[in-house]
Amino acid sequence: MKHKKILVSAVVLSIGTLAVIISRLDLEQAGGVPKDLVQAEALDEHEDEQVIELSEEQINEIGIKLSTASSGKLEIYVNLLGEVAVNSNRMAHIVPTVPGIVRQVVKNIGDNVVAGEVIAWLESTKLGGAKVDYLARQSEISCCSIELVRAQEVYDNTMNLLETLKSSPSLEILLNMNGTAMGMNRSLLVSSYAEFTFARETYLREKDLYEKKVSSKGDFLKAESAFKKADAQYVATRDSVNFEVYRNLLETRRAQKTREIELKAAEQLLYVLGLSAEDVNDLAALLKNQGTQAKEEEECTDPNCTECAAKALTKGQDADFSDLRITNEKLAWYPIRSPFEGTIIDRHITLGEVVKDDSEVFVVADLNTVWVDLHVYQKDLMTIHKGQKVVISAGQAMPNTESVINYIGPVVGKDSRTVLARVVVSNESGMFRPGLYVTAKVLVDDVEADIVLPKEAVQTLNGEKCVFIKDTHGFEPVFVTIGRSDADYVEVTAGLKAGWQYVTKGAFELKAKIITSTLGSHAGHGH
Repeated sequence: MKHKKILVSAVVLSIGTLAVIISRLDLEQAGGVPKDLVQAEALDEHEDEQVIELSEEQINEIGIKLSTASSGKLEIYVNLLGEVAVNSNRMAHIVPTVPGIVRQVVKNIGDNVVAGEVIAWLESTKLGGAKVDYLARQSEISCCSIELVRAQEVYDNTMNLLETLKSSPSLEILLNMNGTAMGMNRSLLVSSYAEFTFARETYLREKDLYEKKVSSKGDFLKAESAFKKADAQYVATRDSVNFEVYRNLLETRRAQKTREIELKAAEQLLYVLGLSAEDVNDLAALLKNQGTQAKEEEECTDPNCTECAAKALTKGQDADFSDLRITNEKLAWYPIRSPFEGTIIDRHITLGEVVKDDSEVFVVADLNTVWVDLHVYQKDLMTIHKGQKVVISAGQAMPNTESVINYIGPVVGKDSRTVLARVVVSNESGMFRPGLYVTAKVLVDDVEADIVLPKEAVQTLNGEKCVFIKDTHGFEPVFVTIGRSDADYVEVTAGLKAGWQYVTKGAFELKAKIITSTLGSHAGHGH
């Protein structure tokens, strides 16, 4: 191994050095040279090389540390520039679904919000009308439900009467059915049944008299004709009442179903306009409170009480929901809510402003994660891939953050002439603010090298790279050839062999001693 000469003057080899060389030749002829002797001979090959001799006290004072040259792995990085951006998957541009006037602004830029939290209030005529329509239909369906109850009751009682009439009941039985709700059906059926019964009895009496030759044939035929007529009328009345009462029940059910559908449509419109289920429930509670008044007497629970039914119907009709906007000033107020937990990063709304249903009023973003958009130049395109490890740095005051590339753009930017590589970074601490410039190191490869040293072990002397190794006299610089490197380590391709001991800590101090030495060509020897 030949060493670079630092001293200007040369000296004659000492007798001791010559003896070492002769001994080495003998060993080589004998078949080998010990490894420790190889390093010692390399260091003592010429006496004109600079060797720094230090005492143990000086070595400890400087803090010199030694390591053995060996193989290792280098992580090859590509440096990129980038910028922190909002995670668009967790950002919302809030637009009201109805036009209105801004009545209250609850949150400002920088405020944190939770999902569903009200951040502003609008007063909207459109929403107010929709609410009133919902309340009116809710009231109507409540009031008209009594019609369905009444129709069902009339139907059930009428069918019961028709079934009873089949057995030709007595007048006493029919009298016991008084008070049941049947409307005009009871009157029609009982009257027709009474005429039928009278005509039948008359016919039977005249028939008996005619057969006994007591009554004339004319009287008999007249009674028979009246009986047939009453019978036909009675059958027709029963059939007509049966049909009408059933049709009335169906129509009442259909009308109630229609009102329920209309109520549901009015409710769905409220959801479309931006109200929540809780808002709609509060609105229904408002209707209940509007229609409820203190009662000094107990409510009647008799479903057949016509007086109570009339009171309930009148009570529902008297509820004037056009006055709800007076009794509740916020009936037409529309809440603008945050869609998820996050931070308000922009606001375009002021008190008293008229906003349209296409106006962006707030921007809310979840900053717990952010995007780092990196700019990849053409020379690095072939080495950058999805899934590669990235180390993000935003300055000395901020710790580095590791992540991976999860998106690479398919096209080259027209103006920047770069390709977008996106990294999702956790930002629970809020350290990465959107708009912040960052640098990134992308791990593109990791390679094995025969000899790998820490960068601090390699110094520059007389414009060339060197490593300090320890010989029998002290510490000597060995000039080396440098190959690939990463953030902390460097590859040595020539000048240093595996197994040699070199200085890992204190190399700079040794270099300084050589530079500042004024002891001539044998600096360090004998001192």
